[in-house]
Amino acid sequence: MSTLFWDCQTGISGDMAVASLLDLGASEEAVRAALAPLAGEGFELHVGRVEKAGLDCCDFDVALDEEHDGHDHDMAYLYDSEWTPGGESVAGGAACPCVHGDGASHTYGHHHRSYAQVREVLASLDLAPRARSLSEKAFRLLAQAESKAHGVPVDEVHFHEVGAIDAIVDVVAAAVCLDSLGVDKVIVPRVVEGTGMVRCQHGVIPVPVPAVVNIAAATGLPLSVGPRQGELVTPTGAAIAAAAMTSTLLPKRFSVKACGMGAGKRDYDPPSILRALLIEDVDSGDGTASGAAPAPGDWIWKLECNIDDSTGEMLGAVLEDLMATGARDAHFLPVFMKKNRPAYELAIICDDAHREALERIVFAETTTIGIRRQRMERSVMDVSWRDVETSYGTVRVKVCARDGLLRAYPEYESVRAVARAAGTDFRTVYLAAATSL
Repeated sequence: MSTLFWDCQTGISGDMAVASLLDLGASEEAVRAALAPLAGEGFELHVGRVEKAGLDCCDFDVALDEEHDGHDHDMAYLYDSEWTPGGESVAGGAACPCVHGDGASHTYGHHHRSYAQVREVLASLDLAPRARSLSEKAFRLLAQAESKAHGVPVDEVHFHEVGAIDAIVDVVAAAVCLDSLGVDKVIVPRVVEGTGMVRCQHGVIPVPVPAVVNIAAATGLPLSVGPRQGELVTPTGAAIAAAAMTSTLLPKRFSVKACGMGAGKRDYDPPSILRALLIEDVDSGDGTASGAAPAPGDWIWKLECNIDDSTGEMLGAVLEDLMATGARDAHFLPVFMKKNRPAYELAIICDDAHREALERIVFAETTTIGIRRQRMERSVMDVSWRDVETSYGTVRVKVCARDGLLRAYPEYESVRAVARAAGTDFRTVYLAAATSL
């Protein structure tokens, strides 16, 4: 199992996330191949090296043409025409169009995309199952956050800066990188944000911006406010971190296998650098070496509630939102309540980091007025993922092992994609992958 630690002491943005993973060893070739169908969207990818505070960092740059450029790296536009790297506040800066240091007047256009259009773009790309799932989850979190911020239904959300092609590129590239590295766990202990105000398409708004606050509230992404003026955490960066995050707790002791550093674009002092570390737990805390069968102390939460007056559409939607927000598992059971009313019992399995966010979703999106919870100890098998070659194509397989037992479970989306491409049935490909280990 590969564990990633994202060290967000100076914030996170989409380009910083991708750069940190590329520097860690993710495949640039895989990123370019995944994004090739978007070649006509008005951007070019540049991957290079820059120096930040004397450190050699990877720079991932989505170079946009004028039509698509949101100017989100222009400090004079974001803060005011007198911005300096020391971090002065907005101080009622000029409205767009604004005046640059060269004295020229610029009107900045914004490329809008609806959430439905973003989903269509993602569906058009040839992505591995895990990369597709993470990309869709990140944009679902963004849509829900923008929906809450602007008071409109999710399906009516029209992204501005977030929906521009550079954000789609950042989200997809980050998902492809994580899949390329074979990362199974992503630990985000905290995400440090700045203070003050920043300008967006709607005007001057407080930092953290509403979309970031809403993502953190919905997912348990741990925010920390630092002393620096400025927006250190972008909505795209927050969505990528929240979608990938599986834990907020670092092991007490760990070894570092590799380190990548991604450079931010905005001119802050000290500069924004995102570190991504591949780590390995060297001690489980009770003397059991990492990789051994889990010892007592592996705990989860089980949340339960009874629901007898929500529609089927509501229940289906809440299950999707729970899984997108970090639930380990969630399901409904048919039950009969008092007065013989047919109803459903909702059961959720989650870790401590996501419990409160999941409870908020249940209260907000169902008619229940109470949630039962209990902390449970569990025994689990060790899980890893492998790409298995079959005569029909490469299939992603989950391998579970414990005390000499070994089981293989081909991943559904991978099997389905291979079966369709090969022109054969699901069962044939599934059995071929399951028996190939």
